[in-house]
Amino acid sequence: MNILKQPRFWLLVWGAAGAVFLLYVIVSASVSPRDAASSSLPSALDHDRALLVGEMEDFTYAFPPRGTPEITFLHEGNSMSLNDFRGKAVLVNLWATWCAPCLKELPSLDGLQNVLGDEKFEVVAIAADSRGPKVAQDYLDRLEINHLKLYADPNLQFAFAMGGADVLPISVLYDAKGQEVGRLIGEADWQSPEALALVRSVLP
Repeated sequence: MNILKQPRFWLLVWGAAGAVFLLYVIVSASVSPRDAASSSLPSALDHDRALLVGEMEDFTYAFPPRGTPEITFLHEGNSMSLNDFRGKAVLVNLWATWCAPCLKELPSLDGLQNVLGDEKFEVVAIAADSRGPKVAQDYLDRLEINHLKLYADPNLQFAFAMGGADVLPISVLYDAKGQEVGRLIGEADWQSPEALALVRSVLP
């Protein structure tokens, strides 16, 4: 009897080969070097629910984390995307000139940018307003917003991609890897101790 023609023989051979390959994958993963900078960054999966109190009580963690949308928006007439902020944590805020809660919230976002804004963090307040950047800038000037840059989404494409075209304001927190940590629908005081603690928890 030729053993090479036996189905059981080949079944054992392929089974052994599969086991060896699986062992190789496991060993390779355990010994392969990792990017130290990347592995040391806080993860969007680090959900500390103790932070969801006070002004951040309505903040909802994303699970699983979502990446940044590829849709672009405007800054000083140039197109850009959230990928341009990779390497720093970002709080994206969608607002509009016709939205009273948005206008009420903007000074606290300006304060948050003043306190924490640096190479590790930025508030990206995007005017989802069809009236355009010039009108949005007029409102920022009236409110004496000094620390936020003007980002604009006059066609509302970015707002639709973020799921915030129908309800404003909406704030979405991303970690430095570009993964959504979570979001808050409605206004909040972003200078509150609870907001500062939540943002600091995702800083690289």
